[in-house]
Amino acid sequence: MSQTQKPQFEHHESIEKIPVANSITGHHHEEIAMPPSNAAPAYPSTVFKFGNPAALGFASFATGSLVMGLYSIGLLTNLPQVVVGVALGYTGIGQWVSGFMELLMGNTYAATTMMTYSGFFISFGIMFSPASGFLELAIKEGEEALQMCVGLYMLGYTFISLIFFLGTLRQPWLIRAVLFQVFLAFFFSCLGNFLHVQGLIAAGGWLSITLSLTAYYVMATMIFDETTTFIKLPFF
Repeated sequence: MSQTQKPQFEHHESIEKIPVANSITGHHHEEIAMPPSNAAPAYPSTVFKFGNPAALGFASFATGSLVMGLYSIGLLTNLPQVVVGVALGYTGIGQWVSGFMELLMGNTYAATTMMTYSGFFISFGIMFSPASGFLELAIKEGEEALQMCVGLYMLGYTFISLIFFLGTLRQPWLIRAVLFQVFLAFFFSCLGNFLHVQGLIAAGGWLSITLSLTAYYVMATMIFDETTTFIKLPFF
């Protein structure tokens, strides 16, 4: 070998292609796995651990439903403004945050239901807040006109709640119970306002209370563990 010639060395690294399944779409693709290196990474990876957003969703929904149910049956007060604070300040925001997190995690059903009922409570709070002027105008038109407006408002949520309930037929019994009671609460409230029958409106209020208790139980099964309490509730 002449002095002008230098030996050439070629360095080869084996690269392995690993099939990876997308958790949202279910489609498979290949990612390149780089060979291990003893050198420390320049930018260490950070692992994020998400909590269960459904717990917040059920907690906020249960609280708003409880207050709305008590208002509907007139047990403590007949003023709809009592629902405005919890609807805007807790249930609407809590449901939206929970639904948004479920959407990021790829849970389409949970995200759709929670963000839909977030819209219900936010719109209810806006509609019955004194600043909107709706309640004052509706009362001027008469009690029957007010009930027709509320019945029309409840009609849309009755239909979509039925669709949501049909989507629970392969889910656990507790989820079925919550969505079935939600549908019935909207149905009786809608029917009672259209027919001007206070008994049907009260029935919707009582169903709103029972569904809130069921939703509270579901929430408790999600937050009660060995780090919070000695009680472990069954989820079925």
